[in-house]
Amino acid sequence: VTVNTNKFKVTANDGSLAIATDKFTVAGGSGNTVIAGTLGVTGAATLSSTLTVTSGTTTLSTLSAGATTVSSTLGVTGDVTVNTNKFVVTASTGSLNINSGKLTVAGASGNTAIAGTLGVTGAATLSSTLAVTSGTTTLSTLSAGATTVSSTLGVTGDVTVNTNK
Repeated sequence: VTVNTNKFKVTANDGSLAIATDKFTVAGGSGNTVIAGTLGVTGAATLSSTLTVTSGTTTLSTLSAGATTVSSTLGVTGDVTVNTNKFVVTASTGSLNINSGKLTVAGASGNTAIAGTLGVTGAATLSSTLAVTSGTTTLSTLSAGATTVSSTLGVTGDVTVNTNK
């Protein structure tokens, strides 16, 4: 043990260090370090390899990382924002906003707004009103029950009425 000018040096046969038996250890051969208590870091920490948490709960206020794999549930209590508002989930309401309003879902009601064209390749079932507020609507086949037309109905093809009579 050498203590001089604020330096602390411990040399063992294999270069290992052990303080209070197992409270802080450094393996001489590998440099692996074990801390039995809490590690407090007031400055930045740079990890050159993997960070593994083997038990308990990990709480982070800010995490910057490259490719990250989460092998279990990721619980987020605040908002989730991906790539500067390209995909946002608002925690307080459960609302979803993709690409600054291109697709939004209101968390409370489920109301959905789509800024572009909605393409549906399968059947669509509507349980309530279909409202078209502007533009032209082209349908190749329309089946409906009681229908009210509140403006002009333009027909360019044949019209068949009461085919069963």
